[in-house]
Amino acid sequence: MTAPTVDVRNVYCKHGDIHDFCAYSLEQELFSEADDFELFFGGAAGPGKTILLLNEGLRQIEIPGYQAIFFRRTFDELSDAIEMSHATFPQHGGKFISRPPTWTFPVRQRSAHPNILRSRTDRGTRYFLRYCARDTDKLKHLGRAYAYIAWDELTMYPNDSVYTYLFLRCRPLWQGQKVRCYIRAASNPGGPGHSWVKQRFIDGRVPFQSYEQVVEDEVTGQKYSYRRKFIPATLDSNDKIDPMYIIALLSYPDPELRRAMRHGDWDIAAGVMFSELRERLHVEPTRDPLSLTRKEIAIDYAYNGFCAIGWFEVTSGMEGVPHHVQYRELVLTETPPELIAQMILERTPRHERIQKVTIDTNAWVSLKGDPSPVEQMTPAFKVRAAELDEFGNAFGGWQVRGAHKGPGSRARGWTLMHTYFYPRRRGGALLKIMKEKCPVTWRQLTGLARGIEPHDIEDIEPHQTDDAADMVRYYLQGRPRPADPTPDEILMTDLDLDKASIDLASYEYAQIERLRRVGFPAIKDTPLKQRPIKKPLTRRTRPWK
Repeated sequence: MTAPTVDVRNVYCKHGDIHDFCAYSLEQELFSEADDFELFFGGAAGPGKTILLLNEGLRQIEIPGYQAIFFRRTFDELSDAIEMSHATFPQHGGKFISRPPTWTFPVRQRSAHPNILRSRTDRGTRYFLRYCARDTDKLKHLGRAYAYIAWDELTMYPNDSVYTYLFLRCRPLWQGQKVRCYIRAASNPGGPGHSWVKQRFIDGRVPFQSYEQVVEDEVTGQKYSYRRKFIPATLDSNDKIDPMYIIALLSYPDPELRRAMRHGDWDIAAGVMFSELRERLHVEPTRDPLSLTRKEIAIDYAYNGFCAIGWFEVTSGMEGVPHHVQYRELVLTETPPELIAQMILERTPRHERIQKVTIDTNAWVSLKGDPSPVEQMTPAFKVRAAELDEFGNAFGGWQVRGAHKGPGSRARGWTLMHTYFYPRRRGGALLKIMKEKCPVTWRQLTGLARGIEPHDIEDIEPHQTDDAADMVRYYLQGRPRPADPTPDEILMTDLDLDKASIDLASYEYAQIERLRRVGFPAIKDTPLKQRPIKKPLTRRTRPWK
């Protein structure tokens, strides 16, 4: 007696055939047909990223010994993917094991003679559904082998530590096994890992185009290469999406996040700490530092991690308000302090008179009685300060100072940086970055995610790469606090605002009250006589409340 045929018609299928799953957009077809080792499918919400990643791992389940794994950041997020897998995996003979979540698929054992038909067995063909909530969770996969590795919502990982570590596990279970090994990932813009994902797959790359990544064996010197590709996807890729999902997405109040999810725009950094940063407002054109400006250096010190060094100059802005520009950076790792000092001197021309060097207090710690990193750096700085210029005068400067630290200093430092980055000041923001000369600093500042509860919402989300951002924070915290924006600067309205059709006084009063409620520094302590409107307005005349 034959088993009844099960109609597993895919409601998204454009071919009207009976099968488990097929691509239902051009982008999904390109994803399924790509033979690149590493591929990222990203962009807007709604193009079917999760279901595509899940079913891609079923391609080789008929191969004995094949193993695949699908990752999400937390178990709660993984539960949705588990539910999706039950729609198609059973049609391939999959059996689900709930603890830990694993699908096993039967394959026929090979026989020595074609007339002998061996029984089906679950041995060796498995599809794992797992989560990695912390960096240390990657060690659970030590020694494992997965031919297919999938990462859903990759930007939820603050750094690439877990992602790149699993490269070591992308291999056949058995040596000599003819199985294709590759990695796939998908995500929306935003999230703690927005910056590193954008840098790895999107910045400077043409969508749909494969790029050769060359690696070298340090022992033999032989070079190898693999291909990496980015396939963008938008909400328009899914013709079968529920209209209510589109309505819910377009009704989201945050315009930055709404645009990012709708159009898949990776330049819209929703949810980041410094969302006010814009290239046209905060990027200084590449130039040499001016000759008569004050110059300082800031260092976020680390040996095993990244040591970030930045050069800053102070210029006189409008109305005597100092403006700051970072014009050079240096990022090192596993570099001795003496060599760090030497590299700083090599990159600092003698005519650049450095007034002060602010160094992370971690560099002032002495281990086992040995000289601290600062004590090892300082002699080189003193030599440069004592050198004579062409007029016989000592250069001077190079005064070493510790960074300001203490309880709550991080949150206060990030708030201070918002004051420097405030874009509506006359003469522009108080701090700008030369993006071409300081790419790491700009990438971190524009990509750091704001803390999400239960973490401190006034701080950044933990476990992100923030060395260059900390370096900028140390520099600014070592400076006199700048004046807060004036009420006129705060009330600078959008260019699209039709001032002829509104009561401007009422609008400005509403803005003042809104900023006062959220505790904006320049408003909450403003005396009554400095308010634009002294007499409170009625509710009827305050439509912007």
